[in-house]
Amino acid sequence: MTVAVTGPLASGKSTFVRFLGELPGAETASADEIVHHLLKNDESAISRIVERFGEDVRGESGIDRKALGHKVFGDAEALRDLEEILHPLVRVETDRRIEASDADVFVVEIPLLFEAERGDDFDYTVAVVVPEERRLAWAEERGVDEAALGAIETRQLSGEEKAHLAYLVVQNDGDLDKLKERAAELGRRISRERGQDGDLR
Repeated sequence: MTVAVTGPLASGKSTFVRFLGELPGAETASADEIVHHLLKNDESAISRIVERFGEDVRGESGIDRKALGHKVFGDAEALRDLEEILHPLVRVETDRRIEASDADVFVVEIPLLFEAERGDDFDYTVAVVVPEERRLAWAEERGVDEAALGAIETRQLSGEEKAHLAYLVVQNDGDLDKLKERAAELGRRISRERGQDGDLR
């Protein structure tokens, strides 16, 4: 059984995925973590990024993510070029990990799930949404102000759009215990439906 979790920046989706990963028989992966791995270790990706963005994005170990960020932030064409390099590699690595896993449930956090048209690749798609005031506060705690948040989200669907496309929606409007219970509820639902015949999508 495969589950893809998405949601806007600072919605709590990473925490929700972590809670899902604590359930029996579950394994998790993150598209962002896979990107970090590629930028550090994948020589093909590193070479293509250096060729496109210059030697100054090369760090001591792979790509200097901060230097690369300066190159693509606010530059839609540069960001598009970077995504064209990384997205196919992330897809291949995600699929490889799913194929290699013997977990009952494999959960992947994919921020751009629907933007990359990957929704149909998973048995369940889950959108984590959060009240906007809380989301803005969490983003600011990460050092992302409202202007930067807006720039990041110009290439993303809104939380409402992600929720509309997802099979399930999780409201992150309480504390961590409440979010953990919602992860447990999803786990119980998956356990029930795994035994049923038919397409779960």
